[in-house]
Amino acid sequence: MDDMLAGANSSRLVSSQQAQLSRVVELEIIPRLMLLHRLPHMPRAPLPQVQITAEQVQALTELAADGTPEATIAFVRQVLDDGATQEQVFLDLLAASARLMGEWWEQDLYNFSQVTIGLWRLQRVLHEFSEPLRASVRRDGDSRRVLLAAVPGSQHTFGIALVAEFFSRAGWEVACEPRLGWAELAALARRDWFDVVGLSVSASDSVAEVASGILDIRRASGNPGLFVMVGGPMAGVMPDLARRCGADAMAGDAPSAVDAANASLRRSVKTA
Repeated sequence: MDDMLAGANSSRLVSSQQAQLSRVVELEIIPRLMLLHRLPHMPRAPLPQVQITAEQVQALTELAADGTPEATIAFVRQVLDDGATQEQVFLDLLAASARLMGEWWEQDLYNFSQVTIGLWRLQRVLHEFSEPLRASVRRDGDSRRVLLAAVPGSQHTFGIALVAEFFSRAGWEVACEPRLGWAELAALARRDWFDVVGLSVSASDSVAEVASGILDIRRASGNPGLFVMVGGPMAGVMPDLARRCGADAMAGDAPSAVDAANASLRRSVKTA
């Protein structure tokens, strides 16, 4: 009897883990990365001599899920050494690999552990190769500061980190805090100056919570003109998401978020 109960509890735990991961992949990671691939109005570097291939995407996906962290990083470093640009690595390799991982999860080719480990290793690669980009951002009194976060309790981090890279390459100083709770986000807004706050919303049942959280952040912020944006998977299914949450704008993808943030600064300068 004890063995039967233990087996039932174990099955429920696995089922809960699988449902949680499926929600993360389907509602956050895949939609966000598909949006990141649609960048018609984002300036891109001149076409390089090499192109990222489907074989490279598959190889990276397999390494991330079943290889070692060192081998995964070494593979991406070799792609860069072969002539690929940093932007290619972010958009055409890492994002494509995460999307492929999600597809393999849906097809039952990868299990819970493989996808969890794989996404974590892709995020490590993202951080490993984004440091030179961050170091190139100009730091002075005119720097623009954005706080990017997710609804507290959300399990995703990779999509937020990719959006943060778009802000970084556009010259913004970014605080990316996907794991903080509402009280911690409000405390951060009270302590540090931010021009913009961006929140990712991945479920409709969290809209009321987001509205309350945004109100607390506005009250805590030392910036009376704080510009608050919402986005994430719910931006694609809820056109009035900003109004419902009490935000100033909604962004459906990373380039749109950067454009809206830049426009908010231009408006604040005109009205100052």
